Amino acid sequence: MKEVTMTIKLPLFEPTKLKQEMYQTMRNEFSRLLNRAVDIKRTNPKIAVTDIDKLLKQDSILPTTTQQEARKLALSRYDDWKKNQKTKSFPRFKEKQTILFNNQNWHFRYDNGYLKLGIPTIEGRLTLEKYVPVRTNEYTSFWVHFLLNGEMDKTNKYYDSSFEQIIDIKKGNGQLYEKKKRWYFAFSITLTVKEKENTDETEKSVGVDRGLRMIAVAGCGQTGEYKIFNGRYLGHIRRKYHRLRKQLQKAKNMKALKRLENKEQRVIDYWNHVISKKIIRFAEQIGAKTIKLEDLSGIRKMKKHWKQSNRNIHSWAFYDLEIKIQYKAKLKGLKVEYVDPYKTSQECFQCGKVKKTNRRGPLYTCSCGYKKQADVNASFVISTRPSIAG
Repeated sequence: MKEVTMTIKLPLFEPTKLKQEMYQTMRNEFSRLLNRAVDIKRTNPKIAVTDIDKLLKQDSILPTTTQQEARKLALSRYDDWKKNQKTKSFPRFKEKQTILFNNQNWHFRYDNGYLKLGIPTIEGRLTLEKYVPVRTNEYTSFWVHFLLNGEMDKTNKYYDSSFEQIIDIKKGNGQLYEKKKRWYFAFSITLTVKEKENTDETEKSVGVDRGLRMIAVAGCGQTGEYKIFNGRYLGHIRRKYHRLRKQLQKAKNMKALKRLENKEQRVIDYWNHVISKKIIRFAEQIGAKTIKLEDLSGIRKMKKHWKQSNRNIHSWAFYDLEIKIQYKAKLKGLKVEYVDPYKTSQECFQCGKVKKTNRRGPLYTCSCGYKKQADVNASFVISTRPSIAG
């Protein structure tokens, strides 16, 4: 069995001005409690958790459960700071802080065909009339329906027969936050997925080579099939945003700089979703059961080998693409394994010879007569390498 955790985001449906003012008050109070909790802990490091809760409760208008979530987050950040004082500053929380809710303290219900959300607020005990409507689309409706009913809506366009491998769904913690003057509720769900049994000794694997010029190349050495994801467009995007950041930094326009960073991140996130989805689809089409990735945990240390690509290595989300491949593969019942990345780009898939000069630009040419696009060759090598603990 494997577990996959996903996050679902739902906009609140036209909350009244009074509701929005209440959420803002709660947000400010949540932030105040966070800062108060870390200050209490710093002043008295040996204080018991129950005593912190009592101090927070003395003058707070938030529900007790929300106060406890503030304390948990504050102590978590405090402990992290305590372990890394040389590299981290003492934790302080901004005013516009996301409000956290335990999985037992938020609820959904349908009312006249509309999905409504119930969360603890300063209005008092949660009753049915205090539930607020949220917006859904077909994708979020699929997962909410599954969460509430324990069964999938097979008429939904996002239903996939491979989802039958999912044997359980559990709701996780939730959070309420404001973004661009709109309020959202986000929550996590954890899916328990049954792994497919391996009955084929010649099981196919797809190797994924990630890089700068080619964002990703997925290839299967057993079949010779591959799929290339060119990075030319994203390279243009990264250079464009790099120039804009320099201009904004020079002008000391920090607000615009933050908006720019958020926009660039959304572009990267979107393309990582697209690429990971296509890689999973490619694996299914050729009948592969495993996707193999290079263990690139030390990729940032490799920046010295490129003279003009520092910003590319640091801005391109290698890890984000990896995470998206992982959870999408698990949903489809596929395995994700890791291989040693040592000289995958220099090894010949045909004969196994490793020679640096065999790779010249985009072409890999070996003395054994084998010729292939270099990144495709690397993906084939990755697909047939033995797996390591990932």
